[in-house]
Amino acid sequence: MNFSKTTSYSLSVLSYMAVHNEKSLSSEELHKKLDIPYQYLRQLLTTLSKFGFIKSVRGRNGGFIFNMKLEQITLANIIDATEGLDNYNKCFLGLKECPFDNVCSMHDIWQSTRENMLRIFNETTLADLVRN
Repeated sequence: MNFSKTTSYSLSVLSYMAVHNEKSLSSEELHKKLDIPYQYLRQLLTTLSKFGFIKSVRGRNGGFIFNMKLEQITLANIIDATEGLDNYNKCFLGLKECPFDNVCSMHDIWQSTRENMLRIFNETTLADLVRN
């Protein structure tokens, strides 16, 4: 499975934060631990905040903490916020439109695979990832 760079980084950031959920984490610490380019990370943290997954805490011990419970954040939420789930509705062969009266040889296989992937993305939470 190939996620976009933004989605991969988002999953890394949120997974790391989930494992260290007992404290707020600074962007500097996340940058050092995850080796994500700092400017890219700052934009990513803004996006994750905008979608309500995390929030920033000001002050001496400030940083980023979760704004939602880990059980409420699904992989589908994260993917949708960063790259969108529309990529999983595209034709496997790259066709612009699916001619339902003359479907390609991969149509049924891809439809089943896509439905399974979306089900897994919707059922898997950040809490599940941390437990595993």
